[in-house]
Amino acid sequence: MDFAGYKYIATLLVFAEIAIVLLYYRRDPKLAFYAILVSIALKGQYLWVGRPVYAWQIAGLLGLVFMFGKSSVATSLRPGRTLSAVNVSFQLYCIYALAVSVPMWILFSAEGLGTDTTAVSSTRIVTQVVYFSFIVGLYGFGRYAGRYVTTFDLLRTLVIIATVAGVFALVQVAVFSRTGLNLFPIIGSDDTIRSAFINNLTFRATSFAGEPKHLGILMSVGLTSFFLARLFRIRIGGRFALLMPLAMIGAVLFSLSTTGVALTAAGIGISSLLFFRRFRFIDVAVVGIVLFAVLGWYSTAESSFQTAMEKQLTKENLEPQDDSVRLALLANPEFILTGTGLGNIHLIAVDYLPANFPLFRDAGYKSNSGFLFVLGDAGLIGLSLLAAMLAFGLQGYLKERKLYSSDARREASVSLALLFLTFLSLMLRYDVFFFLFSGFVYTRLSILRTRAIEAQGEGKRPLSLRATGYHRQPFEKPLL
Repeated sequence: MDFAGYKYIATLLVFAEIAIVLLYYRRDPKLAFYAILVSIALKGQYLWVGRPVYAWQIAGLLGLVFMFGKSSVATSLRPGRTLSAVNVSFQLYCIYALAVSVPMWILFSAEGLGTDTTAVSSTRIVTQVVYFSFIVGLYGFGRYAGRYVTTFDLLRTLVIIATVAGVFALVQVAVFSRTGLNLFPIIGSDDTIRSAFINNLTFRATSFAGEPKHLGILMSVGLTSFFLARLFRIRIGGRFALLMPLAMIGAVLFSLSTTGVALTAAGIGISSLLFFRRFRFIDVAVVGIVLFAVLGWYSTAESSFQTAMEKQLTKENLEPQDDSVRLALLANPEFILTGTGLGNIHLIAVDYLPANFPLFRDAGYKSNSGFLFVLGDAGLIGLSLLAAMLAFGLQGYLKERKLYSSDARREASVSLALLFLTFLSLMLRYDVFFFLFSGFVYTRLSILRTRAIEAQGEGKRPLSLRATGYHRQPFEKPLL
C-alpha cells in the first residue's frame, strides 16, 4: 500500500526549494545553493506541468545571468591562463553542442525520421535548447556560489543531505516491513504512485530521492564526501559521526542499486589511491569494522533479499535504452565523433530497442549512462571538452601549488577530488551535479590562486575573504 499523501508533501518541498532560490539567491546565496543541492539530490520532487520542473532549473535560469554578466568580484580574481582554460573548455562544449545540433536537426527532419511525437519539430527543438540552457546556467550558478561557499561547506552539506535521506530510507523499510505501507512511493509522470520491487517480492528503498537508483547515487555521493572529510580532517557530525555512514550504507543496500554500489566502491577506491598518504590507522580500522559488520548483517539477512542483491550485482546487460544507443552509434560510426545533436539520438536508436520493450517507441529518450548520453549528443568532441576541464583544473593547481598555504592546498585537493568523482559519476549515470560542481570548483580554485598570488606580493595587498567574494555570516566560524 502506498501513502497517497506523499504527493502533497513532495509538492510542498518543491515550492519551498523554489521559494528559497528566488528569495535568497542575492540575500543569502549560501542558503540558495543548499536548496539547489537538495533539489538535485531529491530527484523525486518536482512540479508536473506537462513535464517535470525542478528548483535547480529555476536556479539555472538565474545562473545564465551570473555567467554572462559582469561583476567586480569576478574581474578581481586571477585564475591564470591554465585555470581559465577550464572555463573556456566548458564554453566551447556549449558552443559545439548547439552548433552541431542545427545541421543535425535539418538532416533528420529531411530524412523524415521519427513518429508524430518523436520527429524533429520546432517544439522539440525549443524544448531541447531550453533544457540545455538549464545545464549551462547551473554551471554559472556554481561559479556564483563559489564566492560564498567553501568546498568544506559543500562537503558537509552533501553528507548531511545524504544522511537525512538515508535515515528516512531506513524508516521507510522498517515501516513497510511492519505494516506494508510505503511512506515514500515513486511518483510517476502520469501522477500515479507505485512501489519498487525486485521479482515482485523484495522491496527497494527510495526515501525522498524518487527511485532506488537515485537513492543509491545520492548515498554514493554522501559516503564518498564523508570519506574525503575523514581523510582531510574535516569535522562532520560530531557525536553522530559514526552513525552517518552507517545510515548511508544501510540505505544503499536497501535500495538494491547496482549503480549506487558501483559508484560508492569507485569513489572510495579512487580517493584511497589518490590520497593514500593521508590514511591513519584509525581510518583503516573503522573501514574494516564497518565492512565486517555489513557482511555479518548480510549473511543473516532474509534469503529473498540476498537473492535480489545477487541478481542486481551480477547483471551484465545494459538497460534497454542504453543498449539501443550503443548499438545505434556502432551502426553509425560517423556520429561517434560528432554526436547527433541535442535530443536526436532516439531517432536512430529506437530501431535497436528490444521488441518486448515498447516504452520509448513513441517518446523521445536518451541514455541513462552519462558516457552514452554525452556521446549521443556531442560525440567524442564534446566528451573530450568536458574531460579537458578536469585536466586543466589539475594542471592549473599543480603548476602553482607551492605558492598555496597548507589550508589552501587542502581545499584545492578536496575540490579537485570532488570534480573528478562527479565526472566519474556523470559517466556512469547522467547527473547534473557535475555541471554545478565544475562551475563551483572553478571559482574556488580561482579564489585560492588569487589569494596565493596576492600573498606573494604581486598585487598591492593580499585579498581578504570579502574582497574575493566570500562573505562569512556573523555566526559562522572561520573554516580556513
